[in-house]
Parts: sequence; structure tokens; C-alpha cells
Amino acid sequence: MKMTKKKWAIGVAIIIAVVALWSVLKPAPAEAAEMNVYGSLNYMVSNNENASGVATSKAENNGSSIGVDFTSNLAEGVDGFAKLEVDIDADDSGSTPFDSKLAYAGIDLGGKGLLSAGRQDSVFKGAVTSKTDVFPEFGGSAAQKLFSRDSHTVAYSNSLGAIQIDNLVKVDGSTGKSGIDVYETAASMDLTDSLSIGVAYTDDKVNAIEYKGAGLTFDLTDATSIGYSHTIKTVESTNLDTKAHEVVGSHTIGATTFSAGYGEIVDGNKYTTFGAEKKIGENFSAYAGYELTDKPTGTDTTNMAAGIKFTF
Repeated sequence: MKMTKKKWAIGVAIIIAVVALWSVLKPAPAEAAEMNVYGSLNYMVSNNENASGVATSKAENNGSSIGVDFTSNLAEGVDGFAKLEVDIDADDSGSTPFDSKLAYAGIDLGGKGLLSAGRQDSVFKGAVTSKTDVFPEFGGSAAQKLFSRDSHTVAYSNSLGAIQIDNLVKVDGSTGKSGIDVYETAASMDLTDSLSIGVAYTDDKVNAIEYKGAGLTFDLTDATSIGYSHTIKTVESTNLDTKAHEVVGSHTIGATTFSAGYGEIVDGNKYTTFGAEKKIGENFSAYAGYELTDKPTGTDTTNMAAGIKFTF
């Protein structure tokens, strides 16, 4: 089978990049990798209504997880890093209580950027939709993005002056041929000590859908902050745009943070969300959340929850 000129060029470029990287590495003295173990146990009681407005109450796990970070010096000015984090289903009494959340490894080339591969967070989420992700439960219902995290990804990050540039590609063969299935790029910047902005773009080549977004956070005081995100989802076959936006505000009094937000998918659902979280000591917190979904057609619904969280 003949190899195309394009594939030859890609192969040669990869070989050159690997050789160039290897040639500049200066071996570092052997040392043990640093390891940090972290996690949380999160449990709540919820009362959620289905599409018909029928409520169901339930005591349930709410995103408990455990993870470990590794870092190790590989050479002069070059560090290796890795992360493994799994969700724990505290309600699962069977043999599969764990589910992969994050699992990746990479190298930190100092001023030349970070390169990593595995199951990783979306850079679109990091630059845009995370700006309004402030609630202990609910929220983010109007945030349009392809995924929060995914497998089969390769990411590269670097800074251009004060601007942080993040890129991520997903390659899992979904297109039925060699090539990139999803491409994301994002740029973020702290304009001041109080104001941060971000923009991002996602190209879902498998489903021919594009996502564009912008977001910001602004600290009014040490205790009060606001966040905003605007996203556009474009279906390429129809050139139809679906626009959405979210705005949130948080205020801390003592050990308790109160949050409120509004989100809207234009010509679609509207969401009103409230939350409160109180720290109890260094590792414990208690929280409550409420969300009202106002639908243009059908039955409006409300969701409520209260829970406790232990982190380490």
C-alpha cells in the first residue's frame, strides 16, 4: 500500500520533533517522583421533577472521587507529570464502583509549553463555561459545550506573553479514517487582578457541529464575584445557530458562600439557580441547591438538593 505525501510529511515531522526534543534534554539526577493523593466523599438528598412534573426523592452519591498527581524531574528544565482520578459510586455494592474521570501523562518543557495525552478536561470548558460553574449542585444547564472531559486526547499548552493558549485534539477513529475527530482551542488572560477573560472554539468533525464561546469572571470585592459566559452552537448542515448565555454571582459571609444565577438558551429553556455552601472545619462542608427550569412548552420543573462533602 502506498503512503500519501501528506502522511509522509506528518511522519517526518513527528520524527524530527522527537529527535530535536531528545537532543536538548540533559539527564537529571535520579530522584523519586513526588505524589499527592486527594479526593472527596460527596453525598446528598435530592428531590427532582421529571419532564411531567412528577417529583422523586432520593439519597444518593454526588460525584465522590479519589485521585493522585505525580511529578518528576526528567532532565534539566523538563518535568514529567501524570494524573489519575476516578469517580467513586458510593451507592454501588457490586464489583465496579469506579469510573475513569481523568487519566493522562505529559511533559512540562518549561518555557516551551506542556504536552500531555490521555483522558483530559476540555479546554473549551476551562476558558469559557467554567466561568459560571460556581454552584455546589445544579447550574451550568445553559452552558453549550461538546464535553467536559474525554478520552483519546492530546493537549498542548503554552503562553504568549500574558495570554494562555490551550489546544486539544481527540483522535479515536470516529470519522472512520485517520485524522482528528475533535479539535479545541482556547485563549485566556487576566486583564487585571480582578478581571479574567477567555474565548474558545470547538470543531466536532464527527457530527459537523461547531461551538464558539466567551466568558469572564470579575471580583467586585474579596467576598463578591460575578461570572458570565456566552456560547454559540452551529450545526453545519443547516447553518443554524443556537445561542445561550449564563450569568452568576457569589458572595461570601463568614464561612458560607451564597450563589445565584440565570441561564437561557435563546428560544429554549430558561434556568434560575440558587446555592449555598458552608465550610465546617478544614475538610467538611454542607451545601444546598435549587434550580427552576422554565420551558417554552411543556411543564416547568424544579430540582432541590442538600448534601455534605468531605475533601482531603
